Amino acid sequence: MLKRFFLSSKFRMFKKVLLLLVLASIGTWVYFNYFKPKPATWQSLSPGIEWRKIQIKAAGFLNSDVEVFVVRFDPGHLHVETGKPQTAEEWRSSTHSIAAINGGFFDENNHSLGLRQSNGKEISGLRHANWGVFFVQDGKAHIVHTRDFQNKKSITEAIQCGPRLVVDGSPTDLKDQWGRRTGIGITTTGKVLVAVCDSELSLRQWAKFWAAKDGLHCKQALNLDGGGSSQLSIRSKSINIQIDGGWPVPDAVVIR
Repeated sequence: MLKRFFLSSKFRMFKKVLLLLVLASIGTWVYFNYFKPKPATWQSLSPGIEWRKIQIKAAGFLNSDVEVFVVRFDPGHLHVETGKPQTAEEWRSSTHSIAAINGGFFDENNHSLGLRQSNGKEISGLRHANWGVFFVQDGKAHIVHTRDFQNKKSITEAIQCGPRLVVDGSPTDLKDQWGRRTGIGITTTGKVLVAVCDSELSLRQWAKFWAAKDGLHCKQALNLDGGGSSQLSIRSKSINIQIDGGWPVPDAVVIR
């Protein structure tokens, strides 16, 4: 009877199933030990400047994975640039910088909307809007609501945009508007982060990502222009990353 079983179709099916289970087990072991994506870690671009890529799942109907590219640096590396509209890659190249992202909002004539201050010089004035202002004063980075901003000679760089994403460590309550995203934030240690999401993400999830401990974990964060304006350029001896936008922009945040 046992011999009959070993010669039966049931036993042949059992062998096939067993073989598939063994192959699946081997494949799983190989994946987790060799091919599974490693957790994102900071990589050096230059002394005081690092970058990383973070993959997150966009909440929504598609529930798809999106990539966020982040640059972290000391405030002294940041400069606000304005002028003839250029792509992020052109802004980075023309300013001899390591990285560049798009700046804030602008009108149909490519005039920056809101405060832009570069190397202590005001390029465009403060706009009375429910936005925020990122600025560097005495070598330290700050983000405050427009109504709380006071321009002083000790402020070297400033850019106004909105809405604020994180206030005192907590995400702001924002609508579920979807789009490509750019932002700037400040960590609890005083480092500055700039980040670009090259796929669509809701504004609400964008804010939560900037505040979350397993996200960017910032104490303050500010949304910059998004949609077709969102773009990033990073180039060093070891890396070249280009995230194109839909059009050139009249101001940018560069890191050098």
